[in-house]
Amino acid sequence: MKTLAFFALSVIASAAMATGPSSTPDITISGSSLQSAALTSTAINNNSTGSKSEAFQNLATNTGNVEIRGTSVQMVTGAGSSITNTASGSDAYASQNLSTNVGEVTVSGTSLQSTMLMGSFVANLSSGSNSKAVQNVATNNACFT
Repeated sequence: MKTLAFFALSVIASAAMATGPSSTPDITISGSSLQSAALTSTAINNNSTGSKSEAFQNLATNTGNVEIRGTSVQMVTGAGSSITNTASGSDAYASQNLSTNVGEVTVSGTSLQSTMLMGSFVANLSSGSNSKAVQNVATNNACFT
């Protein structure tokens, strides 16, 4: 009887693991979404140092598993501003996203992504052995690279 019960539990556990994680969005917006960052003579700096350091910088950006059931507007505007993101060290990773959708983002309505900067500086840097830098400006990226 113990063998039968153990076998039944094993089958149930295997079936549960075979279904995998739920595809339900982590964030659901039931309506329109407006994300805006307006910069004037501003400095936005994000820095991470050390082995396997990670620097993530997101302005007017959706990341991960997001569902928007309506219109999505993402805007970064600025003048005379500096936006920098740096990660340094071996295996460092720097990810910078402006007006961007990264990951599994679903927009049911119209999507507008805009980055307008005048006299401004935008930089994303990763330094060190095996380091990586990914930069997205007013774009969609389904990869978490």
